[in-house]
Amino acid sequence: MSQLALASPGSSHGAAERWAHDIRNTLATVGLHLETLERLSGARGREIAHAAHALMSRAAAMCSDAMTQGAKAQVPARHRPFDIMPVMVQIAALLRPTAPAGFEIRVAGQESVVVLADQEEVFRILFNLVHNAVAIARQRFAPLNSVTMLVERSASAVTVRIADDGPGLPEIVRANLFRQQQSTIGGSGIGLSIARELAERNGGVLRNVQSARGATFVLELIGQASGSGTPGGALRSLGKRAQH
Repeated sequence: MSQLALASPGSSHGAAERWAHDIRNTLATVGLHLETLERLSGARGREIAHAAHALMSRAAAMCSDAMTQGAKAQVPARHRPFDIMPVMVQIAALLRPTAPAGFEIRVAGQESVVVLADQEEVFRILFNLVHNAVAIARQRFAPLNSVTMLVERSASAVTVRIADDGPGLPEIVRANLFRQQQSTIGGSGIGLSIARELAERNGGVLRNVQSARGATFVLELIGQASGSGTPGGALRSLGKRAQH
């Protein structure tokens, strides 16, 4: 497995870009250690090392984006049609090695569902949500044995429902869910606020909904219209709905 690529920072980079550069270099070094461990381990170890490499490559790419885009006041989202099903399958595969024994990450829906959005940003939204469920399961805060990503398509929208089988969220927590706050699972507490911001940036909606059991999040995105629809018009339409 090839190591993560390193690049030299330009002298004009600000503090955030310098942090991103150094974090990426650190990830590359961890990748070298993983390569050694991968050679020494069995099949299960190689599976875990492969997932770790994939995650570090993504993190390195995000650091590269931060370095190249840090000087720009606003970077437009890269809306393109793509099949969301492989993205969800990949997220499940990357997070399964980190889940406690017996915990299930399920993907359900149609074989192919195309959305109009920035694929990397949609990955980040769904990864944040599923990662939170796995982190709670690992901490044993409450009985939580599975999380499911279910995708459904309507006439103009695609809905991804991320639902776990835990005890759900108290009302006081739900009221402040998307505000930056101290995490109860050891993180920075900004993952959900980032996820909602990315959803709205892509003309979509992310919300927490009440359910009979567990915590349920619904991500609504623009679907690829069949026939000769106008992607830009559809995107603006759902973007207005996200503001309400």
